[in-house]
Amino acid sequence: MKNRWSLVIHEVSAHTANIWVGTLFADMRKPVKAVVELVNQNGDALQKIEIAKQDWQRPYRQITSQRFYRLIEVKGLQPGQFYKVVFKECFDDDNEFNDKLLSKGSFTTLPYSVNDLVNGFTIGLGSCFYEEYDGGSVSTAYETLSKATQFPYKPHIKFLSGDQVYLDIGWDSLSVIPKEVRDRVASDYALQWQALRGVLRHGGTWFLSDDHEFWNNYPMIEGWSPFIQALRIPSVKNAWKGTAQDGVMNIQRVRPVRTFDIGAGANKEVSFCAVDLRAFRTEQNIMSDKHFAGALRWVKQLTCPGVLVLSQPLMEKYDHKDRNFIFYQRQYGQLLRAIHNANHDIMVLSGDVHHGRISKVEFPNRTNKLVEVVSSPMSNLSGESSIATSTINIQSRLKRFPDINVYGVPKVDVQYQSPWKVSTADNFFDFRYWDERTKEHFNTLTLNKLEDGKLEVTVRAWLVREKDHKTGLPKQDWGEKPMRFVLS
Repeated sequence: MKNRWSLVIHEVSAHTANIWVGTLFADMRKPVKAVVELVNQNGDALQKIEIAKQDWQRPYRQITSQRFYRLIEVKGLQPGQFYKVVFKECFDDDNEFNDKLLSKGSFTTLPYSVNDLVNGFTIGLGSCFYEEYDGGSVSTAYETLSKATQFPYKPHIKFLSGDQVYLDIGWDSLSVIPKEVRDRVASDYALQWQALRGVLRHGGTWFLSDDHEFWNNYPMIEGWSPFIQALRIPSVKNAWKGTAQDGVMNIQRVRPVRTFDIGAGANKEVSFCAVDLRAFRTEQNIMSDKHFAGALRWVKQLTCPGVLVLSQPLMEKYDHKDRNFIFYQRQYGQLLRAIHNANHDIMVLSGDVHHGRISKVEFPNRTNKLVEVVSSPMSNLSGESSIATSTINIQSRLKRFPDINVYGVPKVDVQYQSPWKVSTADNFFDFRYWDERTKEHFNTLTLNKLEDGKLEVTVRAWLVREKDHKTGLPKQDWGEKPMRFVLS
């Protein structure tokens, strides 16, 4: 039987870690006493946090079934250190040998310098996960990479940039009974989180949401898909939206804008900003101007290279039928102007588009550049939904950026340096997928500080359904020749 307990490492800092434990399945009982134990790399127990039965919380406001969780903040940690986490149920006999192991994981706190870690600071990047036919591939690939300490590839943190769940796929989306709508959303989360457990329990995680955490093109209700018609019924929409919002806020812990740095003051080496472009969206705005100002302020105040993580890419074509970031031209333009005028290079990390690529632009009369790394999908849609699979080629890729007129930002050629895209698969006899698709993958990006203070970035794409039989690791795309570039 598959493990039905979840242990998720959320955001970490140099001295803290947020650990989420519990279950999203409806048929599990609450432990009378559970313990989250923190262990260092020598096996020494450092902290033990007890969870009493009354401490558990419900992830969904309108669902009273046995789904429950607890978020724990662990403090007093050391920077750049590896820790193990043990989640177990304890019984009244005080005999620890009778304790029941529920799950275990690991994480590394943020270092003071990227070079404090032996092989540099490595970031995982993934998006778009559909559980059907994954067969544990993503979890196995990520967990193998995390545990293979003899290789220099282990991700220390990761960004999952949207569509970690697909709540709008399948005929089960069509119920018009609010309770069944809520239960279906909660059950989808349970299955997806179970399938992703090998990813979620290793390394700090920053989640971003995209439309399939709600429904296609959320918050718009437009088109002729059957589930869209159900959403036109107010009671269905309210049940669906409310439960989806609870999942995004209480399970994925999404926030509008989050920032953190490696290094401080004059020694700051790289700054990160994660911006959720979906959960706080209205028909007019990506998010409130007050929240969006936080992202603009981060760009304008950069004193080192920046890593901007978005739910949707910047380098996209405009299509009035597709409500992607560029559709929101006012705020899209504000961010582009800030990036154009930034004092340092910015690397955008994103997903969403069901293909993987790396692209770059250099603005005239500016010393800063913009690099974008897109990783999508971890697991493709299948069956009739696989018509949404995507590939990219020389003919279809964006040629000039930005694709719309943005005051103060000249249009420039988009540069693609080989290897610039993740490879594809098209097997006529594979009836799971109806069209050519980008191979299922996630990326790692390793940051190393050079002698001149600049950052070297090494990008690798890991094909989760293919194995390198020499190393036991997932197979690297691009013939084990990663993409490298420098940020300043």
